[in-house]
Amino acid sequence: MRASVIQLDQLSVQDDFPAYVAIHSDRLSDNPCVLSPAVMQWSEQILICRVKDCEQFWMAQQQKFCCDLEQLFERVLIHHFGSRYIAVFANHPWQCLVYLTYQLHQQSQGIYFLQSPLNRNIFKSLGWEFWFAPQDDLIVHFESAAVKRFKAESFRARQAQFKRFIGRIGLAGPFALKQADHHAITRRFEGWLGKVWRWTFDSDSDLPGFPWIALDQPVKPAVRRDLEYPLNQWCYIEGLLREDLERLCEQFDRDDSEHINSMLWQITLFNYQVIDVELSFRHPYSLHREAPDFKTALYQAWYVYDDLMRKLQLRDRDLDLPESMPFVRWKIEVCERIHLPPMLWDLFGNDETEVNTRNLCDLQNKLSIPIESYRIQANFYPEQSFAAIPIGSVAECSYDDYQWSACSTYRPLFYYQQHSEIEAPTSRQRLFLERCTSQWWLQESPEQQIKDYFLLKDRQGRASWVYRDYDGKWFKQGEYW
Repeated sequence: MRASVIQLDQLSVQDDFPAYVAIHSDRLSDNPCVLSPAVMQWSEQILICRVKDCEQFWMAQQQKFCCDLEQLFERVLIHHFGSRYIAVFANHPWQCLVYLTYQLHQQSQGIYFLQSPLNRNIFKSLGWEFWFAPQDDLIVHFESAAVKRFKAESFRARQAQFKRFIGRIGLAGPFALKQADHHAITRRFEGWLGKVWRWTFDSDSDLPGFPWIALDQPVKPAVRRDLEYPLNQWCYIEGLLREDLERLCEQFDRDDSEHINSMLWQITLFNYQVIDVELSFRHPYSLHREAPDFKTALYQAWYVYDDLMRKLQLRDRDLDLPESMPFVRWKIEVCERIHLPPMLWDLFGNDETEVNTRNLCDLQNKLSIPIESYRIQANFYPEQSFAAIPIGSVAECSYDDYQWSACSTYRPLFYYQQHSEIEAPTSRQRLFLERCTSQWWLQESPEQQIKDYFLLKDRQGRASWVYRDYDGKWFKQGEYW
């Protein structure tokens, strides 16, 4: 059996992109979906956005404008809300709300990232009043979401009990009691306070128990089509979809700020089975900018159609049904959309970097699998000589990488996770490349870590990457495909 290739996505760099943001403003009703289509209305003046859903897009914009995330988000928020707003970014919405409460108390304005050391230190020093204050709205959302086994009266009673407890022991704020984990709080003050306690300290962006209630968009643009006769050939379906996308485009009034994250394609088959499939985009997609061809949306529709046809054929192969189940009607509906200021697309429109960035975003939207980007690492060990980087970020190293690039010139693109032993090749089959070693100081036999690497060609001309160890044994580690 052939060894599996190294999973390159395991080499991703550390990610400090915030997962959520809480925004306070008097103008939220104008454009709630300003940073992400995933939005929750926390109160009349506070929104929570899950910006993690649009991470690739915002990272690409950051690279385009050559600025940090704070500067980028500041441009967008000022465009929508003016200067009178407060935005707190963190990995969990509860942490956003606690710190936002403090900044409102301070009558502050602007952007705050809890990833920064200063804001993190202030967050750790906050008093109990800022931790308890958001819980009033939390109770409302628990009840709105009809959370099972939640009772507001019981929760308030436990709150009062907890306040008496911290009053007796005289602790200034939550972080003074950080050594008590959420299990201890749950045992003494019930599960709901234990969850809030966990949200306060947990760096995980998941939402166990958090009452996330997505904000419904008032109008979801949609088009329907009842086919005159059943269709199962893509060449005909594509033309009709293009007409429907044009009709859908008209519902946006050619608004440059409207972009789409996902669409629902609801298909009714010849046997009247209804199947819902999603057309999703890695970057916010402007439908009218691609009119009248709509290549990106049609690429995504083709991937869905092809996958659906294969699944239906496999399911119905023993039945007396058409080889490709025909469609009799469908509906296309915009599920998630985001309002983006035109400056993100039009500023520096003639600049070559902007054109390349936009082309890269368009290409990622058209493909069925994500694009991966890698950069040379300053490391003598072949397995650690490259690392994944975000799409659109600088590929060049900040140091003189000539010696590293020279070493990697003859290394292959595909590595095996486990090396397979092979027979010793003849001298005519192999070409010596380099001598390497691993972290020999961590091994009991340092000399065993020495490897001589060769390029090996078989009779069909296929090239492999092999090495000879200290004992003279030969192993295959990669392929030159």
